[in-house]
Amino acid sequence: MMNLAICVVAVPLAVLAGATGWLRHRFDGYDGWLHDHGDLLEAAARMLLLLPAIALAMWIFARLRERLSHDTPMPEQPTQPDVAWLQGLQTSAIERLTEHDRKAIALFVELIVDPARSRSRLTEVIDLDHRAVTQQVTISFSLPTAEDGGQALYVPVLQPMKGELVDNFHLRSAAGDSLTTMSYEESIRLASAGLRLLLTEIFAGPETSANLTTLDETVRAAELALLHIVAVRGPISSHLTEQRMAVILEKIKFPDDQSRERVRKYVAALSSSYPIIAVIPATDAISRRLLIKYDRTFIPSSFTKGWKGLLRLGLGLNPDQVAVPVELALTADSYHLRVNAPSNKYVLKQYLQCRHCRLLATRQWRGKAPENGSECRHEVDPALADGNAPFHLDHHFRVRRRRGQSFVHVYMRGYARQSPKMRDLQLLAGFKEVPPGARGRAAVTALATTLLIAVAGNLITRPQGAQVGGLPALMLALPAVAASWFGMSSDKEALVGGSLLARISLIVSGGASIAGVILYLTSPPPAATSVGSIGDPVTFVGITDWRWIALCVISAVNLIYVSYRFTLKLMHYNDLIKRKDLGAGEFAYR
Repeated sequence: MMNLAICVVAVPLAVLAGATGWLRHRFDGYDGWLHDHGDLLEAAARMLLLLPAIALAMWIFARLRERLSHDTPMPEQPTQPDVAWLQGLQTSAIERLTEHDRKAIALFVELIVDPARSRSRLTEVIDLDHRAVTQQVTISFSLPTAEDGGQALYVPVLQPMKGELVDNFHLRSAAGDSLTTMSYEESIRLASAGLRLLLTEIFAGPETSANLTTLDETVRAAELALLHIVAVRGPISSHLTEQRMAVILEKIKFPDDQSRERVRKYVAALSSSYPIIAVIPATDAISRRLLIKYDRTFIPSSFTKGWKGLLRLGLGLNPDQVAVPVELALTADSYHLRVNAPSNKYVLKQYLQCRHCRLLATRQWRGKAPENGSECRHEVDPALADGNAPFHLDHHFRVRRRRGQSFVHVYMRGYARQSPKMRDLQLLAGFKEVPPGARGRAAVTALATTLLIAVAGNLITRPQGAQVGGLPALMLALPAVAASWFGMSSDKEALVGGSLLARISLIVSGGASIAGVILYLTSPPPAATSVGSIGDPVTFVGITDWRWIALCVISAVNLIYVSYRFTLKLMHYNDLIKRKDLGAGEFAYR
C-alpha cells in the first residue's frame, strides 16, 4: 500500500513536469517581468516538480530492492539428538562390531581420519557448458586392507557440509555401474560403531578378540558425549565443536597424544559433515585397488563488482572468468584438475592463487593455522626458501601451458601431507572467444554501418539524392537489424563467454544506423540544405552536412577501434597455437 500511495503522488508530479504551456500562458496576461520571463518561470516550476518525482521513484526502487534482498531462508537451528537414542547407538555399535564386519569398519575409520593416505590419485573435471557447473570426480584408492575386510567395504566418497544439498549426485564404479550408498540413519550407526572400535583399540588393545564392553564408565560417558556431537543435525560452529571436544577429551587419559589426535580428527570430520558412504563388494578391490567415480552439479555464485560487472549483466553477457577451488587436492596424494570451457573459447589467463590476498601460489608456500585478522592460510616455508626441498616436504604444482586450448589443466602433488593444510587456494581462469567470434561480427557490422552512412550522407547533401527516394533509409536500417541479430545469437547456454567490447560496438553500430534513418527521413530536400551545412571546401568523405559528418565519424571511430582489437586478438591467438609443447611428442595441423 505504501508503494501505491507513493505512485499516486509521483505520477501527477511527473506528468506536470513533462507538460508544456500549462504555466506560461498564465503569465501572458501580465505585463513587465512576469510576461517577459514566462518560459523561465515555467522551466523552474517543471524542475521543482521533476526533482520530487525522481526522489519518489528512487524511494520506490529502494523499497522494492530491499524487499527482494530479504527473500532469504530462515537460519536453520541444529537439532539435538535424544540421550536415549544415543544410548541405543552405543548398544547397536557393540552388536555391529562382529568378527565379520570389524575390519571393514576399521577401514572406514582410517578413511575418515586420514583420507589422503588411501587416496593415491584424484581427478576432477569441471564442465562449463551450461549455467550450472558439472563436476566429475574420479578417485583411485589404495586400501591398506581389502581382501580380508569382509563381504563389503564402507568407503566415504564425499563429505558435504551439514545443511548442504548435493544436486544431481550419481555414484558409479570403474565399470560405470551405479553404487549404493548408506542412508543418514545407517551412516550414523556406522559412525558410532567406528567410534567404539577406535576407543576399544586404544584402551583395550588392538586384538580382534578384545571385549567391546570393557571400556570403563568414564570412557563410555565421553563416548556418549562425542556421539552427541556427531549426531547433531544441521550446521554447527566448528569453533564451538572444537571447544566441546577439548573439554570431553580432557576427561579421558589417553596413552599418548597420537591416540587422542585420532579420536579428535574422527569426531571433528563427522561433526561438520554428512559423509556419503558407498557400500562396495570386497571383490571389487583388485590388489587393494579401487576406483570410484561420482558426478554432481553446482550453481556458481557471482563475484562481479563495480560498473563493469553490472554492465555485462545488463547487456546479457556471461562472465569471462571463473574461480575453481582446489580443496580436493588436500584429500589425495596426486591431484589433477581440468576445467573445460566450450569449444569456441580459448584460455586467456590461468592463475593458481590464494582467494583472499590474490597472490600467486609458489612452491615455497606451506600451510598455517588461521590467525586473528588474517584469512590467508599460507606462509613461506624457511626450509623451502632456497628452492631445495627435502623429500618429505616436497610438494609442487604444474599448470598446462596456454596454447589456444579450451581447457585448463592443473596438477598438484604432496599438498595432502602438509600439516596444517594450505587451504583456500583457487584456480582463476579467464576465457575468450576463438576468432573471429563476436568481435569479428562486430567489425563487419561496423564496416557496413560506416559505408552506408557515408553513402547516405553523400546522397542527402547532393541534389541528385532526391531521385533515390527512400532506398537509403532502408539500407541504413540493415546494420541495426544485423546488430540486434548478432547480439541475440551469442552464447546463452555457456557459463563463460561473450565480449563486452563486441556488444558495445554492436550497440554503437545499431544506434548510428537508427540515427541515420531518422536523420534521413527528417532532413529537407537536398536543394534546401544550405542552412546548417559546412562550406563546400570543407568536407568529410564528400559529406558537407555537419550532422552526417558527426554520425560518420562516430561510426568510423567504432570501426577502427573494434577492428584494431579484433586484429590484436587474432594475432595473439595465432601466436598461442604456434607454441610448441614441452613434451617429447608433438602434433601439428595445417
